[in-house]
Amino acid sequence: MTILATLVVLGVLILVHELGHYWAAKALGVQVQRFSIGLGPKIVGFRRGETEYVVAAIPLGGYVKMGGMGDEAMEKLEGSSAIQTPPERAFDNKPLWARTVVILAGVAMNMLFAFAAFTGVAAVWGVRAEPETTEPVVGLVSPSGPAAEAGIEPGDLITDVMGTPVASWTELVREIEARPGERVTFGLSREGRDIVRIAAVEAVEVELADGTETEIGRIGIVQELGYVDLGAGEAVVHGLRQTVAVTVTIIDFLASLATGQVSPRDVGSVFTIGEASGQAAALGLDSFLAFMALFSINLAVLNLLPIPVLDGGHLVFLAIEAVRGGKPLTARQRLKWSNVGFLVVLGIMAWALSNDVLRLLGL
Repeated sequence: MTILATLVVLGVLILVHELGHYWAAKALGVQVQRFSIGLGPKIVGFRRGETEYVVAAIPLGGYVKMGGMGDEAMEKLEGSSAIQTPPERAFDNKPLWARTVVILAGVAMNMLFAFAAFTGVAAVWGVRAEPETTEPVVGLVSPSGPAAEAGIEPGDLITDVMGTPVASWTELVREIEARPGERVTFGLSREGRDIVRIAAVEAVEVELADGTETEIGRIGIVQELGYVDLGAGEAVVHGLRQTVAVTVTIIDFLASLATGQVSPRDVGSVFTIGEASGQAAALGLDSFLAFMALFSINLAVLNLLPIPVLDGGHLVFLAIEAVRGGKPLTARQRLKWSNVGFLVVLGIMAWALSNDVLRLLGL
């Protein structure tokens, strides 16, 4: 289930992103030489017209190779293209605004997918309600949190904390928050069986309404919630609000990461994505679609980082060209910065992967 869910999440969202570039390029008359889902060696593919459509071996990205783009990173992936590009269809010969539209189209498609998914879930299933009287049933478990390490699973009903009965989610939160840094025993009911789990409650610094800071406990669980039906118009509004809220949350996380307010250990790799995908799929189609929407926004925001080889890096090149009055960077300059960007991306991937390995080893 986890492997299949991961492949669906990555495959669909990469396809959505690359379709944005592809459709925009076609609409603006840019020659598209290759449309690839995945990186590395080709597994299967076919050619239709001027474009080769490919599924490659490494499902961690994709690309649209456009004629006359001068993209040295793509040349490294697939070798030099034998297809000749008419000057009027070359990417680099298009107006600055057209090239900007093509580059932004992938991010725009990811954001539109997220909006559509959030709206669809709200229209079909409704929105999740959060009554304080709801039983303390676990809905989601953070893959890297204390609850996951203790063996607490989605669907568990938490009945007591250190022998103190808890009848609502509010009572459970109160008991956990009061025990930062402690090893706490949780009584659970799972499929009619009573079991016990021990979790090391994480201590988290929070700011109170009066501006003072205090330490509270967290174990990395989310409540299982019910739903409230919405009309079509309300679902659209909800979808837009969710898209904006998640975008702001991801940007805040990146800003906190850059300023040191968030630990670098909180960044995960494809293994974290896989665990979260599997958990979301296990909770049902609505949760899986909501997770895909969240990850789609994450993909969009990360692609806008000003790192050469990412969309944000291409936008920086175009901005430099605009500032210089239409004079672009030379091929040598772009190659130099693309190599730097490629190394930065590899470093981020290695860093995220090492975090997951350390987590799996319990370090």
